[in-house]
Amino acid sequence: MELGQKIKELRSGKGMTLEELSQLSGVSQSLLSMIERNLSAPTVRTLERIVKALETTISHVYMEMEAESSNGDVPRKKAAVIKKSERKQLVLGPERAQAHYELLTPDYQRRLQFMYIHFPVQRGGKGGQFVSHEGEECGLILEGRLKAIVGDEEIILEEGDCIYFDSAIPHLMENIGNIEVRAFWVNTPPTF
Repeated sequence: MELGQKIKELRSGKGMTLEELSQLSGVSQSLLSMIERNLSAPTVRTLERIVKALETTISHVYMEMEAESSNGDVPRKKAAVIKKSERKQLVLGPERAQAHYELLTPDYQRRLQFMYIHFPVQRGGKGGQFVSHEGEECGLILEGRLKAIVGDEEIILEEGDCIYFDSAIPHLMENIGNIEVRAFWVNTPPTF
């Protein structure tokens, strides 16, 4: 099941119309319709507004999707290997403006989430939006220059630098260099 289908299922399960979800989330009906038909991928901020209106969380939505797509009868192995070609990938929003996430943990049903993130070079225009959610995050910059804004604090991170913060504090990450930023990131509990 794709994200848009899951959002539609949750909305329908609550007996909610597109108009009602639009009013509760502040997301236009036309964008909601495109998201539900998987014609548009929501930004993280938009997805947060939608799931909040549906009285759930991003991580819960992805855990449900994962549970529905798995057999359920398969016992969890002691060790999991995720081949590069089999990583779950997520791009939220226009590909040139938003980060590209590769999940390095086997699924969304773990206590932590380990990701490989690519932050594209910003070519004029606006960067991302502030997000906040429960939990904690830690990131290690492998390549490039990243500006992290956590609350009212701006931090410049370069290759080899690491950052740790409370995810409930509004935060934003922006590539401020001329090459793609590549980073390892850990969230607990899983964000999406």
